[in-house]
Amino acid sequence: MTGRAMAVRFLAMIAVAASAGPAAAYTASGDRIFPATLLLPQLTPGDEFYLNYNTLPQSSSGPGTPSRATNLTATYGKTITDRLGIYIEETYSAIDLSGGGTAYGWQNLDGDLKYLAVNDIDHEFIMSLGLDRETGGTGALRVGASPSGATKPEVYFGKGLGDFDVGYLRPLAVTTYTSFQLADAAPRPDVVENGIVVEYSIPYLQSKVRSFDLPEVVRKLTPMTEIVFTSPVGRSFGTRSTALIAPGVSYAGDGWEFAVEAQLPVSRATGSGIGVTAQLHIALDFFFSDSIGKPLFANP
Repeated sequence: MTGRAMAVRFLAMIAVAASAGPAAAYTASGDRIFPATLLLPQLTPGDEFYLNYNTLPQSSSGPGTPSRATNLTATYGKTITDRLGIYIEETYSAIDLSGGGTAYGWQNLDGDLKYLAVNDIDHEFIMSLGLDRETGGTGALRVGASPSGATKPEVYFGKGLGDFDVGYLRPLAVTTYTSFQLADAAPRPDVVENGIVVEYSIPYLQSKVRSFDLPEVVRKLTPMTEIVFTSPVGRSFGTRSTALIAPGVSYAGDGWEFAVEAQLPVSRATGSGIGVTAQLHIALDFFFSDSIGKPLFANP
C-alpha cells in the first residue's frame, strides 16, 4: 500500500464514519472544550475512536535509507470509571526508500492507561496521569519497529484562560505533555518527550466572549499549534533529538472532530521537508451513551 493509497483509504473511512450519525467529541472542563490533538496523546480518558494519517519526508543518507514515512494509526479508548480509561493503538507504516522501493508493516502494539487526576471546572484546569506500554517484537523490523519494548510514565496539563479578565484572549488555552520512555533493553535508548499545544477556540469566543456574525463553518474552528520535542537520555545508541512544529486547525462537528496540521521539522533528525497530518476523532460516549460509550463501572 503506497502513501497515496493510504491517504485515499483514510479519506474513505472519514466519509463512512461521518455519515454514521450525530454526537459530540470533546474533553471539557467547565465551559472549556479542549479539541483532540494530532501528534500528542489525548488530554483525558474517554470512550472514543480516532484515525490519524501522518506523512513526513525523511533525511535520507543514501540508497536504501528512508526518504518518507507515512503512517495510518487507529486508536480506541475505553473508560473503566469516569476518571480511568485505557487506550489501544496500532499503526500501519509505509516507508519509502531512497533509490526506490517501499517497506510496509505494522508498528509495535501500544497500550495506555490514563487517569484524570484533577478537573477544576471553575479554573478550566485539567491534570491527567498516564502509563504507556509498547510491546516489543509485535511490529515489523523493516519499518522500524523495535524488538525491545518500552514503558512510559506520562503527565498531562490543560489550562484555559476563561477565568481571567483578558478580553479576547479568554478563548486561549494551553495543554502540555511530558513523558519518560524507559526502554526494556539496549540498544534502544531511554527518551524524554515534551509537548505543548496552544489553541484559540472560536466556539468559546462566540459563546463566552462576544458573538460575531461569522460563517457557520468558521464558528466551529479552533486554530492550534502543537510543538513536540524528544531527546535521548543517557546513552543514545545513535538516536538524535527531534523537534517538530505543527500548526493547523480543528473543526468540531456534531459528535466528531476533523483536524489537519502541517508538520514543520526544526532539526534534520526530525525530517527534511514539510509534512502533513490529519485526524478524524469520534466520541463513542455520544453515539452509544447507553452501551459501549459509557464507563464499565459508571456512577449510579
